[in-house]
Amino acid sequence: MTHGRRALIVGIMLSVFAVAFQAIGIATALPTVMRDLDAVALYPWAFTTFVSGMLLAVIVAGRVTDVRGPSLPIHVGFALFGLGLVMGWLAPSVWVLLVARVVQGLGAGALNLTLMVIVAHGFRAEERPRVMALVSFCWLLPAFVGPPVAAWLTLSSWRLVFAVMVPLMVLAFAMTLPGLRRVQAGFQGDGDVPPVPVAATLAVTLAPSFILLAGQPLGPWRWVSAAAGAAALAWGLRRIIAPRARGIGPGIPSIVASRALQAGAFFAAETIVLVTLQDLRGYTPFQVGLALTVGSLGWTTGSWVQAQRWMPLGRDAFITLGAVLSSVGIATLAAFAWFPQLPLVAGLAGWVVAGLGMGLTMPSSSVAVMGLSSQFEQGRHQSSLQVAESVGNSVVTALAGGIYTALLFVEPQKLSYAMSLAAVLLLAVLAVGVSRRIGHLPNELHAQRVST
Repeated sequence: MTHGRRALIVGIMLSVFAVAFQAIGIATALPTVMRDLDAVALYPWAFTTFVSGMLLAVIVAGRVTDVRGPSLPIHVGFALFGLGLVMGWLAPSVWVLLVARVVQGLGAGALNLTLMVIVAHGFRAEERPRVMALVSFCWLLPAFVGPPVAAWLTLSSWRLVFAVMVPLMVLAFAMTLPGLRRVQAGFQGDGDVPPVPVAATLAVTLAPSFILLAGQPLGPWRWVSAAAGAAALAWGLRRIIAPRARGIGPGIPSIVASRALQAGAFFAAETIVLVTLQDLRGYTPFQVGLALTVGSLGWTTGSWVQAQRWMPLGRDAFITLGAVLSSVGIATLAAFAWFPQLPLVAGLAGWVVAGLGMGLTMPSSSVAVMGLSSQFEQGRHQSSLQVAESVGNSVVTALAGGIYTALLFVEPQKLSYAMSLAAVLLLAVLAVGVSRRIGHLPNELHAQRVST
């Protein structure tokens, strides 16, 4: 691999780390931030505004990259993410902070989408699994260092959590630029890309906000809000997802659908695991953070395994195996919530296994979509994959949270925790079934071994 591509990989890794740190590490600081700005009631919106910004940017950037290449959207992504960091750093009020989170989300979405397109155009098929393993590692590293670093910075000032990422983004842009120019120089656009569907984009972008409003004490209006969010998703998604990625047919459609279900189940389970450990089992926040850190080892291992030549599995088998392992892990967590005699190590083992499944699936699904897409479809298909995943995360988490809240004061106390995890488990198992419809996809690393 040439020096230019090594620098490009480093730039991609730094960019992903910065985005992931803001998405994961900032969660530690946000309670302090909202208390300092006297806006505790608006705490959930600091997350929803970020997600909505990401969704909008992913949809638009997917179309732009297929027409004009990755240069424009990645420049805009770096600029918006950097602007969002500065706005969060200097925010005088909660309203400026929420706008900053939208701007950050726009930048993060553009960066995430465009970086995947750069991997597709800038690296050979047999190199992509290793690059995606590194990208996955950079998403995981903040799970280890993000919470303690953010907590330490917050002791001085929560504004430092935003400020320290600014120089890192400048360095990431400088490292990425030379390789980006090479990829852009060899890019050939597609003049037949349909325009961005504005109404559908707005519907999908605003749907998480309606879903969040449904959890507020609004009386009968909460049901109106929930129905509006569901209707917006049902109407908008079909118009946002690329034609070749719709449904659950073989190839890309089943890859997109299974990843949305598996990722949604995993991250919804994570939210329930947090309260299970802390509220049901009585562990301290520090102990809960350590538990999640241990669980991240499974994801790291899975990402490494899928990039190894000695694994005799095709891409489709990695995705299915990952879905199976995530289902087994979530089933273990449901049992951990229901049976108080199960020790903490059982819950940790379930979380490690669930993470192992995600580590196998996430890079493999991205690589599989790259391999099944022409050079003119990379942006739209990666956009479809990321939009479906984000929607899956928000909808399944809302579903699990609704079950948890509805049963929270029903005896026995463990019922709300176990039933919400059981509902999530059903969707994880459904992901296994959908993944079986993908069809055989060869492993790029095996093809390289045969050719050499």
